[in-house]
Order: sequence, then structure tokens, then C-alpha cells
Amino acid sequence: MRNLISMSVLSLALLSGCATTEKLAHKVNFLSSDTPLAQVLKERPDLRKKLSTVEIRQYFNRVENPSVAQVKVTETGLMDDSVRSIRTVYSFKNFKDDWVLIETKKEYQCQRGSSKEFQTNLCS
Repeated sequence: MRNLISMSVLSLALLSGCATTEKLAHKVNFLSSDTPLAQVLKERPDLRKKLSTVEIRQYFNRVENPSVAQVKVTETGLMDDSVRSIRTVYSFKNFKDDWVLIETKKEYQCQRGSSKEFQTNLCS
């Protein structure tokens, strides 16, 4: 009888510890893939198969409790010879621990022309 009670208490303690670990992991987005970078990769599965060079960078406004994030995807080595690079900037805002896509902006860096900066106009 004493062993049965001991095993029951031990099992209950282990189960409650697992629930606490799961809640903690969810709080830091360990179990979910809803980070800004993960959302971009879900939206753009083509990035994994592109033959061009792809650079992906994720930025946050601060290290602890960020409220704003950006993911910049820069593609170079494209088939279009008038375009040197295409940069897509995804802007996110954190609402109650959920990252929400606010804006997507596409910019082009042209091969020809005097300006080597990224621009919103298409290259000619």
C-alpha cells in the first residue's frame, strides 16, 4: 500500500513537471515555429531550391522582449541580366507573443545605370 501511494505521488510530480516544462518552452517559442524567419521560410519555400545565391538575415529591435523584427532576403546571381540583386524586406510586429507580418517590400539593384543602390522601380 505504501509503495502504491509513493508511486502515485511520484507519477503526479513527474506529470506536473512536464506540463511546466511545456508551458515554459511555449513561452519562449521553443515548440512553435512562428518566428519571423520561420514565417518567411514557410511563405517562400522556393528559397530552399533556388539556383541563385540567397542571403537571409533576421533583425530584432532589441535582444530581450523584442517588439519589432525584419527579415531581409537578398537574392543574387539571377537569370535576369538587368538585375544584380533582389532584396525582399519583411517587417513584423509582436502582438501578444505572436509575430504578425505588417509589410513586405521588394527592392531591386540594377546591373546598369549610375546608381548601385537598391530601388523600388524595376530595372530596365
